[in-house]
Amino acid sequence: MRTSPARYAIVVDGTTALAPEIERELDIRWLPLHVNLGLDSFTVGVDLSNDEFYRRIAAPGVRPQTSQPSLGECRDVYDAAISAGARDILVLAISRELSGTHSVAVTAGELVPNAQVEVVDTRSAAASIGLIATACGRARREGRSFAEAVQIARALAGRVGILALLDTIEYLKRGGRASKAQAAVGSLLAVKPIIEVRDGIVTSVDRVRMRERAFARLKELIEARIEPGARIHAATQYTQDPARARLLGEWLQSRFHCVEYWIAEGGPVLATHTGPGAVGLSWYQEGLLA
Repeated sequence: MRTSPARYAIVVDGTTALAPEIERELDIRWLPLHVNLGLDSFTVGVDLSNDEFYRRIAAPGVRPQTSQPSLGECRDVYDAAISAGARDILVLAISRELSGTHSVAVTAGELVPNAQVEVVDTRSAAASIGLIATACGRARREGRSFAEAVQIARALAGRVGILALLDTIEYLKRGGRASKAQAAVGSLLAVKPIIEVRDGIVTSVDRVRMRERAFARLKELIEARIEPGARIHAATQYTQDPARARLLGEWLQSRFHCVEYWIAEGGPVLATHTGPGAVGLSWYQEGLLA
C-alpha cells in the first residue's frame, strides 16, 4: 500500500501525461478513464496497453472513443487514498469543456463523508495537468498544507502553456474540430496541424505542410511564447513518437533554463483525440507562483 508524505492525496485523471518515475516519486494517483473500440470497452492502464491500443486502431474502420469514470470508480480511488491515510484529496481534472470528468469527480467527492475533496478544473490537459501535479506534489513533500496545494493548483490552472504538433488532421475531424472537407484536403496536402489548449478549449494555431517544416514552426511558436532566458518548468509529451519528443526536449533545454523537465508518453485517451505521431510541449515560467 502506498503512503503519502503528508496527510492528503493528489489525484489526476486519465488524460494526464506524466513520467512514470515522477508519478511514483510524488505518489500521484489516477482516476480511470475508458476507451471504447467497437463493442469492446477498456480501462486505460488496467486492461489496455499503449501497444494494444495502436494495434487495434490500425485496423480498418476502428474509431476509438473515450468515456469518463463512473461515480463508483471515483469513489474507489478516494476510498483507497483515505485507507492509505489521506484526510483530504486534491483532484486535478481536465478542462470541463473537454470532458465530463470534472463533474463526476465533484459529485463523487460530495459522497465522501470523512474527507475534504477539492476538484480543480486545470483548464488544460495532458502534460499540463502533469506539471500542476508535480508542483502540488513538491509542495506536499515540503510539508505544505492541503490548502496551500489547492492554492497552487488554482494559481496554475489555465496558465500552463501547451502546444502540440499532430501528424494527421484525421483525429481532429473525428472529434468534430475539423470538417470532413478540411481533413480530406489536409491529408492530400500532408498538412500537419499545430494546436493549443486555451481557456479550456482546443484551438488550431497553424497548419503547415510537411513534417519537418511543421516541427520547425512548432519551435518558432514556443519561442514566441516564452521570454528569452526564462526559467521554466516544462515537459514534452508524445504519442508513438519518442524520438521527436526527445529532439524537442533537447532543443528546449538548449534555449531555456529548465528548472524542471521530463518527458512522458500520452496514453490511449490522449491518442484517441490526437492520433499517433503527436508531439508537444507544456510549460510555465517559474515566477508564476511567486
